[in-house]
Amino acid sequence: MDDKLKKRIYIFMFAGALNLLLGFWVLTMGGDLNPKTRWIMIIFFFGFAAVDFWFPIALKKKYEQEKAEWDRQQRERAAQAAAEDKP
Repeated sequence: MDDKLKKRIYIFMFAGALNLLLGFWVLTMGGDLNPKTRWIMIIFFFGFAAVDFWFPIALKKKYEQEKAEWDRQQRERAAQAAAEDKP
């Protein structure tokens, strides 16, 4: 896997963990907040945590699909080149 893609995946995982941490912190320690504000913050943090954990999976899946397609095209080109070289 490409190093840039790995780095991006790790950044999303870190952001997801941070959003989970902040969401649980607001859930447990946010008693002094207005209840509506508290729930908006909780939904915000947990929602972004879900996206931050889903997006790396989607990136990895897309990378694997593109790599499989590229490999298939390379095999087809090699087969065509071999067929053209035969007398």
